[in-house]
Amino acid sequence: MFDVLIAGGGPAGCATAAALSDLGLSVLLADAGVDRSKQLAGELLHPSGVEDLRALGLGAVIDGTHVPRVRGFAVMDSDGATHRTVVLPYAQEEHGVTFEHAAFAGSLLEAIGARVGVTVARARVTDVRRNDAAGVEVVLTGEGTTRLVQARLLVAADGRGSLVRKLLGIRDHHERMSTMLGLTVDARHLPHEGHGHLFIGGPAPVLGYAIGHGVARILVDLPLGSRPQRVRDPETLQGLPENLRAAVLSALEAQPSRMASNDTRLPETISLGSAVLVGDAAGCAHPLSASGMAFSTRDARVLQAVLRETDGNVQKALPIYGRRRRPAQRTRLSLASALYRAFTDRSAEMQALRVGLFDYWSRSSDGARASMALLSGRETRTWSMAREYARVVGYGAASLLSEGLRPGGRKLEELVGAGAGLVASAWPHVRSAVRGQVEAAGQRLKLPLETPSAGELSVGEARAPERSRPSSS
Repeated sequence: MFDVLIAGGGPAGCATAAALSDLGLSVLLADAGVDRSKQLAGELLHPSGVEDLRALGLGAVIDGTHVPRVRGFAVMDSDGATHRTVVLPYAQEEHGVTFEHAAFAGSLLEAIGARVGVTVARARVTDVRRNDAAGVEVVLTGEGTTRLVQARLLVAADGRGSLVRKLLGIRDHHERMSTMLGLTVDARHLPHEGHGHLFIGGPAPVLGYAIGHGVARILVDLPLGSRPQRVRDPETLQGLPENLRAAVLSALEAQPSRMASNDTRLPETISLGSAVLVGDAAGCAHPLSASGMAFSTRDARVLQAVLRETDGNVQKALPIYGRRRRPAQRTRLSLASALYRAFTDRSAEMQALRVGLFDYWSRSSDGARASMALLSGRETRTWSMAREYARVVGYGAASLLSEGLRPGGRKLEELVGAGAGLVASAWPHVRSAVRGQVEAAGQRLKLPLETPSAGELSVGEARAPERSRPSSS
């Protein structure tokens, strides 16, 4: 029997394997062996995720010369006659990294495979036979064989469409928002070296960032039901500089298209019996903020911390894990939804919010950094999200007032309606912040947890773990 069985050998699974093996637990990591070179998946890791990987002993994977560093995001708005650019920097001396997903995931898996206490199996979980307080029994299928495996803890790290989540019977609230088309172009076409790019101006945003060796990834958001040919419509790439637009159109002719759905998923629970969800399996949002991998590494470290604090008692640890990650997840989903609406909704109130965003970033000395802290997952408090949104609403309302004072502007009733809609759009974020504060207060008032019982893992003392298996020579 293993202490931990992790389903999924991507970044979330590898980070979790590193985190839990550091506790002295025996870990079986089941990787299905899919061809990741054909996938469209996370390729940007914010500074918090970089810090997490270093803390987990995986810094060597991101220290290679082929891994570009990122200092922040450049947001470029080219909507008609409007041309604005704002740079949102990370905090001083912080940096993120970008990479080609398949190469990064392969390097992580190789590093984890050399870790003492971790066994990697080319297999997938195809059935969950037992899941109770004493542990789990699952069916592993791979490389022509099927076997039963028992573990005290099952971790589902198999992505947003998680098969393990379905096998556990955990339902999720799912909203498909759009489709993402991915292409590669020469990185020299990106105007701001060392930055991620968010291009606004078309019907939906376009993301761009270098992934090493002079190559940049371009991600074009397409409305539901769109085919790759929609990229050729002049309106779709309206927000891109002319040279980049030409490069994208050329790449569309020369390269096979990679496409992926952009979804919001929120499971009804993230733990059940002796099973727990991490990473995108535990919830995902539109990739506009590129925060998915940073939240995956955060999940791994939160799970590590609660297992250490509870001396390996799974039944005590998993509810704590759920409570600790909930505020950050709520903020992430709320932010992604708000930004996507601001950049795609053509209503009067959202146009005002968009103007307010750029005015806030341009005119407030702290606005750009505060927004980047939220986008990158460095700041996760729901009240911070509500506060920043309210500030943007204030700037948007000021722009409407200024327009009302100019001769020849929109009618007063139109401006009043837009202002009312703008203010009303802040209410869900205020409500979420209040709920988060109430939950936090409730957690602080809880009585001490019960003593360890069934499902207890043997967690070693905190120590500097051995990082690799000794050589056979």
